[in-house]
Amino acid sequence: MRKTLLRYGFLLGATLSAGGAQAADDCVLRQLIKVDMTTIPDGRVSVPMTVGGRTLNMLIDTGGLFSMLTPETVKTLDLRPQFLPAAHITQYGGFAVDHYVVAHDVSLGGIKADKFDFLVMPEHDYPPMINGLIAPDIMRSYDADFDFANHAFRLFSNEHCEGKVVYWTHDPYGAVDFSLSQLGQITVPVMLDGHEIRAMIDTGAYHSVASLETVEDALDIDEKNPALHLLPGPPGIPRYHYPLKTLSLQSITVNNPDVILIPDDQSRQPPGAPKMLLGINVLRQLHLYFAYREHTLYVTPAAAH
Repeated sequence: MRKTLLRYGFLLGATLSAGGAQAADDCVLRQLIKVDMTTIPDGRVSVPMTVGGRTLNMLIDTGGLFSMLTPETVKTLDLRPQFLPAAHITQYGGFAVDHYVVAHDVSLGGIKADKFDFLVMPEHDYPPMINGLIAPDIMRSYDADFDFANHAFRLFSNEHCEGKVVYWTHDPYGAVDFSLSQLGQITVPVMLDGHEIRAMIDTGAYHSVASLETVEDALDIDEKNPALHLLPGPPGIPRYHYPLKTLSLQSITVNNPDVILIPDDQSRQPPGAPKMLLGINVLRQLHLYFAYREHTLYVTPAAAH
């Protein structure tokens, strides 16, 4: 894959244009952008991004690989898709990603790049109001802040004193160490009804899912338990629901989290992948601040102020 498609490809220059690095002892938190965050009908969130003079509506996808544009958007912008002969990228569901485009005059809330390479999303159904997605290749050069209560997405400079980031409340907060994959996916330990499970945080997923077998083992749920019931859906693709009581990130708890349980042989997850995915239906109940350089997630209830 071309180097320009690797992480940091978008905003290294833009970070510098936003101002020089702060001194190590400067604990002032410096906001670079704030943009309105819109909730689309399936519950996920999007923000405006300008590409080639056109304003696009982009999903924010912490679980994504690289930022992408839909095929229809590529046509509208009159961009020329180019083949990625050496790339082996597959989206969730098995869809291959094998083309990219070079876009010019790109701006996210005033942070700008003269050009940026977007991958082209494969041909399948997308919400009609969405033009693409913003992935960790952009976000991980900064601190990314999801303020769901106020419908705002912010990027902050990562040049600040460690731990001095919780600007929105004086109430207690969680500071959760996370693992960061090579491509920027975030995995955290969560407590599900008092049992620890590692979960990937994915704002691009509209529902939260977990391994049926992992949850059954952790919570000692018998497969004949009447509270474990099969959800309606296509034949041959079983999905289950169980009335979970709590999901906690340190001291911050979501009550009655709605999680779909999927058998391991249906999830198509590679060996070693997290056994749970936290989607937007749970995440929007929280305020999330990802300090990528610290590998720390700062979290409170969404309504904390």
